[in-house]
Amino acid sequence: MRLGFVVPVLAATFLASLTATNEAAACGGCFAPPSQSTVVSAHRMALSISPKQTVLWDQIQYDGDPESFAWVLPVKPGAVIEVSTDAWFDTLDAATTTQVFQAPVDCGNGSSGSFGCGDALLERSFSGADEDSNGGGGPSVTVVHRGTVGPYQTVTLSTDEPGALNTWLDKAGYGIDPATQPVIDAYVAEKFDFIAIKLLPGKDVKAMTPVRVVQPGASATLPLRMVAIGGGANVAITLFMITEGRWEAKNFDNAVVPVDLLSWDFKTQSSNYGELRTKVLEQNGGASWLTAFAFEGGLLSQLPGLFSFQGFRTYSSTGNLGGVSDTIAGAYVAQGIANGETTTGDCSAEFSNLAKSGSMVSNPCPAGVAFDDPSCGSIGLGEIDARTLACGPLDDLAVALNGLHPKDVWLTRLEANLPRAALGNDLVVQPAALQETVDNMHQARIGTNVEAFCGDGSVAPVSGGGKKTGGDGRGPLVVAFGMGLAAIAAAARRRLGVTRA
Repeated sequence: MRLGFVVPVLAATFLASLTATNEAAACGGCFAPPSQSTVVSAHRMALSISPKQTVLWDQIQYDGDPESFAWVLPVKPGAVIEVSTDAWFDTLDAATTTQVFQAPVDCGNGSSGSFGCGDALLERSFSGADEDSNGGGGPSVTVVHRGTVGPYQTVTLSTDEPGALNTWLDKAGYGIDPATQPVIDAYVAEKFDFIAIKLLPGKDVKAMTPVRVVQPGASATLPLRMVAIGGGANVAITLFMITEGRWEAKNFDNAVVPVDLLSWDFKTQSSNYGELRTKVLEQNGGASWLTAFAFEGGLLSQLPGLFSFQGFRTYSSTGNLGGVSDTIAGAYVAQGIANGETTTGDCSAEFSNLAKSGSMVSNPCPAGVAFDDPSCGSIGLGEIDARTLACGPLDDLAVALNGLHPKDVWLTRLEANLPRAALGNDLVVQPAALQETVDNMHQARIGTNVEAFCGDGSVAPVSGGGKKTGGDGRGPLVVAFGMGLAAIAAAARRRLGVTRA
């Protein structure tokens, strides 16, 4: 069981933390006209893999004019693009962000502390007819599909000619660095199509409304080569994985933060988690992926862990307290209601019933078709109808679980800060060698500057300038970690105030 987390509607802390790092963010391939200076300042992705389908969610935030750049992603033929919801990423991020709490201390004067606040990390439209032509003899690009999802125009492009996509984008008004052509041509040779999206004219959008790309079949690859286009010296990526079993990188190093080295500075009210995380991500020349969270049943079940559960709290855009839920899936629905993205939470009644089910979730509707469309069929015997997991337009959970068995589903958070040299290969993921839980909530083992908590009178100097607890000479300060969960939970209720690590 665990302490409740707060889901901020705009995930402002997450976005600010990325913006402040001067690291370029991943977004497929980002293309802008030479006269524009649009910059991506934040990024989140999610990947669901089942034998039936692969779904990639993406969300980015802009600095600059969002109408002046395009987002291009290589996809397998048959892929469709759909609009997602802000509640999806808001909840996944808030639920899995690392939280570190102060070390328990004995001040030696009858006072003690066992729990404290934590620290937390184109001018032209796609629809122009001249874009479908090839400029009188240019390379051939087929427009497979053109449409609109949410505030975006979308185009699905297919070609088997090297250089064709670069030429198409150049004619559409985007400045294409010639150095990117080998990367794009490699995807062409591997029989990828490309989905391009662009904000509709007149839409006042500064942060990208999340989109999802649904591809047929299982694909355990993330297109990092494309991510390098428009990237800087380093690319920061947060990837949420929804898979049967815990998954990890296959062709990169995998790591976790050594939580036994966590310390808490009582003067600054912060931990050294950020320093430990940076050192881990710098291993192997920066080509490493950090597993920050991994739980079986992480979406539909209550999460076990270090701290007592108090409920997942959601807030509306005006800052008013929304619903309190006991699972991530429930918090997703409550946040969607608080956001105004849906008006019904009826689907959440099914979550606890399905959490331990070994039946497969099945979507009887054709790809890209709404759940209430007349073309939807029926599910097979013993299957779970994916439509029961959707609360109106709040359907990300239903899409994510299609083809999966709920009792076997893990939610895993992977993080990376990849240098440009590491982007020469796509990320390939696979089941982890160790199917072990990774908690995102930690209590520091070590305390520093304890006098800020205990007071100078109870921390007497010892020989060599060190500090000890109490005035009775009982020796150096000992930070005890073996406290009962009941005591920790009681202290948590008194001193609740968790932020990001």
